[in-house]
Amino acid sequence: MKKSFYFLMMFIGLALTSCEPMEDIHDEIDTAIDNSPVQGVVDYTLTEDDYKDKKKGLGLNFTSFNSVDDAKAMIPVLLDMKYPVWGEGSLVNVTFNLYDPIRIQEVTLTEADYQDLGLSANYITDFYQLRNFLKSEFPQAKEGAYAEVTYKKLSEEISYTFTSSDYDDAGAALAGKYPDPAANAAQYSSFDVRDWSDNYWNDDMILEAINVVLSAEFDDVPGQTYNVSYDVYYPATLSMSVVFDGVTESYIRIGGMGYEVSSGDFDLIEAEFASVYPDPAESAGKYSNFERRSSNDAYWSDSMILEALDFLLKEKFPNAAEGAEYDVTYKIYNGSSGSEILSLVFENGDWVENTNATIYTVEESTVLAFTNNSWGMPLSLESEDYTAMGQRYPNFSDEDEAIYKIGIFLGLEYPYAEEGDFAALTYDLYTSGSGVSAEYLNYFFNGDEWEYIPSVVEQSLQFGYEAGAWAPDNTVKRTLIASDYSYIAAQLADVYELQAGNLANYGNFNTAGGPTSWDDAQLLHAMQILLDHIAPNAEIGQKYVLYFDAYVGGGYEIKERKMIKTDDGWELNN
Repeated sequence: MKKSFYFLMMFIGLALTSCEPMEDIHDEIDTAIDNSPVQGVVDYTLTEDDYKDKKKGLGLNFTSFNSVDDAKAMIPVLLDMKYPVWGEGSLVNVTFNLYDPIRIQEVTLTEADYQDLGLSANYITDFYQLRNFLKSEFPQAKEGAYAEVTYKKLSEEISYTFTSSDYDDAGAALAGKYPDPAANAAQYSSFDVRDWSDNYWNDDMILEAINVVLSAEFDDVPGQTYNVSYDVYYPATLSMSVVFDGVTESYIRIGGMGYEVSSGDFDLIEAEFASVYPDPAESAGKYSNFERRSSNDAYWSDSMILEALDFLLKEKFPNAAEGAEYDVTYKIYNGSSGSEILSLVFENGDWVENTNATIYTVEESTVLAFTNNSWGMPLSLESEDYTAMGQRYPNFSDEDEAIYKIGIFLGLEYPYAEEGDFAALTYDLYTSGSGVSAEYLNYFFNGDEWEYIPSVVEQSLQFGYEAGAWAPDNTVKRTLIASDYSYIAAQLADVYELQAGNLANYGNFNTAGGPTSWDDAQLLHAMQILLDHIAPNAEIGQKYVLYFDAYVGGGYEIKERKMIKTDDGWELNN
């Protein structure tokens, strides 16, 4: 028992006296690690914990970065935790998730843009002009790109007819200013235009009433024109053309009376011009529009349309007074349906173009998508499409459901799709508390089905440890192979004859001295020649580390040259 006690005390003593030396040893190991950092090269893919873990990761809410810049800023923090002893020259190729939703580029046509399109006025008249603009504006557009284009177009006159409630609203708004006329209009749903009556409404007063009604019924869009019909006493229906003026912030009266060419009017035009313009006349009667594509046999030129409208207005208004004006709206076809407006004035017995007429334009914004190497309108779901996909309302309320069902829908919509075809589509998504919003999706046909292109994609960036920190690095490390030595020797055979000959024979650079030895300047030239060959399209700032075999006298070793692409070509990157 006593002997055991002595042994125990000896052990405890040894343990106590050993603590301080062990701490010294650990300190020496830590110091050695700090002073001898590891140089490593590895590929690494971020895990869910890397994104979300607050202690060992980045503490994010999502398993993706919002931008490449965010990734460049945050990944170095993670690499410090992952590779704490790695030092200068280390490289990590990091694969990560990037949130890359469809981003719609916004662009507005300027006065110069209209001129570049060859237009004589600052407005767009057809879709092809818009597409040509985008083709010029985004020459490097990739499949699935979107652009929202804001441009000016001719104002298409909106027809509006006063209802009984409109007379009530106008009467209530103007009762303090025109008590008797206002009460009468509300009571009889018409304007009394007898100038001797106490209830008399003149044109300026009626315009005030129109301002009340249109501002309540429509958005006040500068340049938008309206033809407003209203009842008057004695019993009749009159109309007034107005436009919303962005300067005065009110609706003002414009030009002459409005007239829209009807399908019956096109029938009259067909009958009148059948012998003079047989193909155009037949087309106008058949489709109730003027064909405006000059390559088509049914083409209506500006002068032909003026001739047709002169005939039509003479038929419709045989007793027109000298100086009478009409703003005539007619439908056209130029690859897509549209309309034009021509202002006419009655002078010396003919209806001629009113060159003094003001052309009104409105600002329009349209979203187009670049698919299958062309700009066009993204496919838009109609009410019946939602019904066919089992939706109660003309929208989706679940994004995943929309993505799945729309993929099936595209298969039915395009049964003859070919592998690689691209489709851009817009649909309405209902979100509680926010309502309905337009969403955009891209799909491609993989040969069997339409595959959704997700908004989260994988991307890789290389990071290098330099000057004591991790930073994005595009360095490419390459060890020269036999064909590299042969290429350099062949290219420099006439420049460094002895050195190149030795390189061709032995497949390494002699740096030991003598007539076949390569000096630093010659080695630099050799590496420049090689990089111009293997990386001819490298961007400015691209880095390379080239490892090569060198004979150093009595043996061989691997040497390196760090290179970088500059405006002047490849240079040393020391």
